[in-house]
Amino acid sequence: MSPQYYKDMIVRAVEDKSPETLDSLAEHLRNAEKAHSILRAKGYGMQGSTIEATAALVPNARIGFE
Repeated sequence: MSPQYYKDMIVRAVEDKSPETLDSLAEHLRNAEKAHSILRAKGYGMQGSTIEATAALVPNARIGFE
């Protein structure tokens, strides 16, 4: 999703006073930050790198080749 999609969703949630949507967005952000922390703790990414850049460093799974 584009940043504009999320901006529009936040604006609509605030204007409509939709706690369910705000809670969902907050949970999504919390999960993304937690995933980033886990990846950083495992040695991926650098301080200040984006979540997307950090995730891109994780190697592909080699399912069935073990």
